[in-house]
Amino acid sequence: MTKSKLTRNVRKFTDSKFSWIINVMSCSTLYALSANIITLGIILPDFIHHFQVSQSKLGMLGSVKLAIFDLGSGLLGGPLTQKYGCRVIAMSGLMLAAMGTLAASFVDDYLWLMVTFSIIPGFGLAGVFIPSSVIVHQYHNKRRALASSATSAGLGLATFTFPVIMSLAIAKLGWRFALVMLAAIEMQMVAAAMMFMPNPDLRVKATQTPIQQEDLEDQEPTKPVEGKNQKHKCNLDISLLKNPAFLLFIAAFALAGNAGSVYLSFAIHRGIFQGIDRIQASIIMVVFGSCSTGGRIGAGVLGNMQCTKNNSLSAACVFGTGIVTCVSLIAGDSLALHSVFAGLVGLLSGGFQGLYSTLLVDLVGLKQLPRAMGLVQMIKCLVTAVSLPIAGHLFDSTQNYEATYLLSGVTLIFSAGLLVLSGLINRRLSKELDEFN
Repeated sequence: MTKSKLTRNVRKFTDSKFSWIINVMSCSTLYALSANIITLGIILPDFIHHFQVSQSKLGMLGSVKLAIFDLGSGLLGGPLTQKYGCRVIAMSGLMLAAMGTLAASFVDDYLWLMVTFSIIPGFGLAGVFIPSSVIVHQYHNKRRALASSATSAGLGLATFTFPVIMSLAIAKLGWRFALVMLAAIEMQMVAAAMMFMPNPDLRVKATQTPIQQEDLEDQEPTKPVEGKNQKHKCNLDISLLKNPAFLLFIAAFALAGNAGSVYLSFAIHRGIFQGIDRIQASIIMVVFGSCSTGGRIGAGVLGNMQCTKNNSLSAACVFGTGIVTCVSLIAGDSLALHSVFAGLVGLLSGGFQGLYSTLLVDLVGLKQLPRAMGLVQMIKCLVTAVSLPIAGHLFDSTQNYEATYLLSGVTLIFSAGLLVLSGLINRRLSKELDEFN
């Protein structure tokens, strides 16, 4: 096969109109994932009233779900995605999450709520995140940063629309019906995951690690490796942990992601606690979600420019998020101030989250992306397991959210410093490698 003919084949699906259809489908599955994650923050007052337990115990619901989601993504999501492909894993994950959420609508015991609301959906969501991200990078090359950020806008879109929808459903029909509605949304998104077919341009089976599009123009298609070597490729590659820039990125993402989750999980209840009407308090999440969507798309546009350093842009977003989180302590009972601060946090944190997978590609390459995302999620779960319970305990001890949000802000600022160090080390290593070659 000639090089020109191979190039034409590569461009048939990659960076085509069909690749943007894949983006829309991936955005839809991430919408369902985000809607499930933020549900605790919306339904928290009803859980407090119905189950009569402390906020620290209810915070465990979110921490357990996120910990299982992160750990499952690392141990199962990444390897299974490489072995069976994005489509099967994403569909299975959405159906499992829907089953758990539906079962949670029938329980009256806290322990069964933990199983159905947190554990089962946590495992299900672990099969959604990595396939939804990897499939986009497989279909995009020229505008990878923009495509990745636009897809992650589904996460922000859920926080923009779902809090109001769920709050109205709870007000009219109760929290049990709201969970049934969430399960229905997750089942509907299974149809979107059915579109996650392997990119035919890659010329490999779903069991093969995705390869970079640039390499396809210079070599003939290769067949999948059979036997023991192929089986070895389906395991987690801990050699990535020898990269100091990647290690710093893992620490930064874990700390920043969980500090941001604390802000999001308690945003509505903090507003209600400080005197804002419940329905009006849902506006806080609407503003957060709309600005997060804009931040993700905006970061993708900036990150796609050759003059932009994605690592510096991400560090600036995380640093700004930390500052705004600390300053948000002055919001008081003002819905306007709560909304302004939530909007700024959404804009800045959305920019960082939108560039997440692109930063990983810059650090480890496209071949290692599923493994790298899996390792990041595994390390993140260690922080997730304690973040929300600590936040809830701080509230129970002080009867206000000042210590909780101050700690989150300081953590975000520290994470920004780690991102800067990661970028500096990665540039130094890349320069040494160029000089060596």
